[in-house]
Amino acid sequence: MLRAEHARLISFFIGSSGYLVPRLNNDDVKVSKTIHPFLLGKRNIYFFYNLEKSLFGIRATLEVLKNIISSGGEILFVSDSPVLKYAFEKNHNIRCIRWKRMALTKSREVDLLFLSNINPENLVEAHRKCGLLVGVGGSTMSQISYPFNLNIESTLLAHWFFSSIYTTCGRGKKENLNVKNSFSSLLGKGLTKKVTKTMRKRSESSLPSPDGVKSKK
Repeated sequence: MLRAEHARLISFFIGSSGYLVPRLNNDDVKVSKTIHPFLLGKRNIYFFYNLEKSLFGIRATLEVLKNIISSGGEILFVSDSPVLKYAFEKNHNIRCIRWKRMALTKSREVDLLFLSNINPENLVEAHRKCGLLVGVGGSTMSQISYPFNLNIESTLLAHWFFSSIYTTCGRGKKENLNVKNSFSSLLGKGLTKKVTKTMRKRSESSLPSPDGVKSKK
């Protein structure tokens, strides 16, 4: 039994045609046997994702994305989305590139790779490049660590996908900053504080003078 918030999310996916397995070049898509457990079936030329199973993969993907960002890891999106590229263009740990032959081979190592518009050629390059691979809206699960089975060709779901990724990265960065600004001691954990001029004056005024009497300023 799905929780209420999950039921609402799946209802949104259904209303936005998120269950459709993307078809390449308007042809009948050929699905790998590896994805059969993630499908409900086929009608005419369309295959359908099992959205309840998709939800678990989507949640796991967002969780590992947040954890990698919070630990300072590197993320690579292989996507044609200009929105993703614009959103992360000033972030050195998160990059977005368009796929072309040898693009992945020439790119630097990353901790997590998001692969959209999956085809046999870019999938082979992705397998050679990265251990943790996210397949977005694909027709195969071959060596894909985290399946993001959702039809993001839908405009509404493309916006939802971007919002989810952007929000998750923001949470990861926030956790990363909290870790950097904390320290451990025998008395437990604490937070570092920036020393201001006022704090420095108060500290100096509380220091004892050479004759043992606190200075008064």
